[in-house]
Amino acid sequence: MQVTTGATGGAAQTGYRWYVLAILTIAQTCHGIDRAIIGLVLQPVGQEFGLTGAQLGLLAGVAYGVPFALAAIPFGYAVDRYNRKTLMTFALSAWSAATALCGAVTGFWTMLAGRAAVGVAEAGGSPTGMSLLSDYFGTDKRSTAIGIWYLSSGIGTAVAFFVGGWIVVEYGWRWAFVAAGIPGLLLAPFLFFTVREPKRGQQDAAQDQSDAPLTERLRLLFARPGIGYAIAAITCIATGIYGMSTWLASFLVNSHAFSLPKAGLVVAIAYGILGSVGGLAAGWGADRINAKRGGFDPAHTVFLASAIPLLTAIAGLLAVSADDASLAVAFLMVAGLLSASYNGPVYAVIVTVAGPQLRGLAVSAVQMSANLIGVGLGAWLIGKVSDMVGGKDGVAWGIGTAMLFCLAGGTLLALASRQIKKSNQYRS
Repeated sequence: MQVTTGATGGAAQTGYRWYVLAILTIAQTCHGIDRAIIGLVLQPVGQEFGLTGAQLGLLAGVAYGVPFALAAIPFGYAVDRYNRKTLMTFALSAWSAATALCGAVTGFWTMLAGRAAVGVAEAGGSPTGMSLLSDYFGTDKRSTAIGIWYLSSGIGTAVAFFVGGWIVVEYGWRWAFVAAGIPGLLLAPFLFFTVREPKRGQQDAAQDQSDAPLTERLRLLFARPGIGYAIAAITCIATGIYGMSTWLASFLVNSHAFSLPKAGLVVAIAYGILGSVGGLAAGWGADRINAKRGGFDPAHTVFLASAIPLLTAIAGLLAVSADDASLAVAFLMVAGLLSASYNGPVYAVIVTVAGPQLRGLAVSAVQMSANLIGVGLGAWLIGKVSDMVGGKDGVAWGIGTAMLFCLAGGTLLALASRQIKKSNQYRS
């Protein structure tokens, strides 16, 4: 199978595709803010409602991740069959409203319901956005485009922890939720009225249309080389990265006596600013390397990406084991820089190998597994280990345990590379 490398016509040949990328990146930034804000307010929420570390871990992880996972496959199926602009507008409006309503909760169970609603709606964000982008950008720019789109994760985290930290101090944690939900509600009309639905598959080699039922489409998807390993890898990485980013502010407060605004600033810089820089650089670098090698090579691209979670785990382990606060922060900056860097290259491989008729389902399958196991397990695991160890370094032990999953993720990406290479189907 030959992989196309350029724009093939229509809006994709103009600067309009970059406008679409900007709008979708801002929408996904709202996704990042609304997902991350819970990590900032864990301590004040726990104090107000008298919650344990495990309960807070459930709110940060399972309450969001399980509903997200249950909604992911239905959303992915819809993305491959229906108007994606409409789906994206609906999802953006719903998760933003649900986030704002979290400011009115009265205890553990109402907060759990609010986070579940956010999770269900946000399940539509990634598969819809990535499917749209794949029809605006060919494989020659796809890693770069997805890398730029994944700036949203870092920017969202930075806004949530930096601006949110100020709001929590000045107005309380409830207003942080309200403020987090407003941008998405304002953006939704712009997305609906200014983004055009592109022709599906216009950037890829022609493939047969498939009207097969969901079970058959899933079978076809997992028959594609490297897909199973890639999904397992991202699930493991999400366990470590999301768990760590969610509990970092609590780690700095507990282990190094940081104030909450100061801890939020560190997380904003590490996982926000530096995370964005790393993600953009990795996506652009993957496209540059492929161009010099004669075209997009999925096997080589995912092999290069496999080193990133391994290095992230090393930096994370060094950060939580450091006695000196300055040294811990320095290693956290390295971990933050690397944390999102695998996204552009790996997702470019996934949407290319899956093809235009299955890529919505492919991204949803990744998101389902990553959120059901990764996000759900990561935040809860750290909270549980923290309760078991106790003391000021309990969270540090929890984060260290979660980093082991990043090591597994890097190994699985290397196996994905090997399987794709053996198939010999995707060399341009």
